[in-house]
Amino acid sequence: MKSKLLSLTFMLTFCLAIYYRASAHEIMFCGEKIPIDNNFVAQTLMSIIRKEIPNANMPELHKRADLYFPYIESFLEQHGLPDDLKYIPIVESGFENETSSVDAEGIWQLMPSTATDRGLLTKPGNDDRDDLKKSTEAACKTLRLYYSEIKKQFGISSWILTAAAFDLGPGRIFQVIKTQRTTNYFSMDLNNETALYVYKIIAVKELFESPEFYMKDFGYNIFNNVSSSEINQQSFDFNPGLFKSVSVNINPDDGKHTDSISKDYPIRNNYDANAHFVYVAAIITGTYKNFADGDNVKIKLYNDLTVNGSFIRKGNTLLGTGWFIDNRIVIDVGFIDVTVHQLDDGKKGIDTINLKNNQPIFLKVQIN
Repeated sequence: MKSKLLSLTFMLTFCLAIYYRASAHEIMFCGEKIPIDNNFVAQTLMSIIRKEIPNANMPELHKRADLYFPYIESFLEQHGLPDDLKYIPIVESGFENETSSVDAEGIWQLMPSTATDRGLLTKPGNDDRDDLKKSTEAACKTLRLYYSEIKKQFGISSWILTAAAFDLGPGRIFQVIKTQRTTNYFSMDLNNETALYVYKIIAVKELFESPEFYMKDFGYNIFNNVSSSEINQQSFDFNPGLFKSVSVNINPDDGKHTDSISKDYPIRNNYDANAHFVYVAAIITGTYKNFADGDNVKIKLYNDLTVNGSFIRKGNTLLGTGWFIDNRIVIDVGFIDVTVHQLDDGKKGIDTINLKNNQPIFLKVQIN
């Protein structure tokens, strides 16, 4: 299937008072860990970034995603499929009904034979692949079938291989597995399109879900309209060492510390054992009347933290960087796998009207 689009930079800045380079957070796809500690995988990701970022219209893609994602997510849930598969249509078509040079059609870029096998019509002027409901239903059935066939034939449950089969076709992926004697997508010798296909999906997922981590490395807000000529290619210098995993540990509140507002504060360093998250109480400090992309935001902590071996006492202030995305301001506080959320709705980022002094927020920290 035809693929195009997109990628992002996986270079992260890890900061707290003193800024220093660390490494990328743990990257997952459909529950499978991406081996970014492998230099080949890391360099491939960076190669995609350098080639495709200037060609991506992120503001338009984000608008389309807001429209299509709720619908696609409901179909994925009905079929028991991972939510991450919703990023496939972005890589396939950018949510546009178009026809490829090999006659793949629709937002899922289904081939005629695949569509026919799922009961879709593919006649000129009456092509079900251009119907959102019918094509999404067919794509979900196809993904489920490929996943089941891979598990049955090779004894492995892999949505990564399933995605590769969606691009290349199951028969050809099965042949690669048999001849190369590996079920590891990242070590397979594949045609160029399929070899990069899953990397592109992963890049899209990261960019949509954790954009605040990457903005400063682009040097501009990728979700605002900026011409490709303005992109500083020098910002994409690659160092494999930046991709080693880093642990972020936050000590749960031991109940020994008190402060003037904690008894009334809804967030008390709660630990979600099932999701492996810690929720840390904080507030916005300072005034931001003329806030602009890339401006600093001050966040005062109301719990003690231990981050990467360093102790940060409650009452200290973190200096983050804010970016406008979907009428909210997402804030990069420099920590790997730490996101800033508004207290009243629990969503990532802060409404512009709530970016003000003493605004309660919380940090959601993933524990690896």
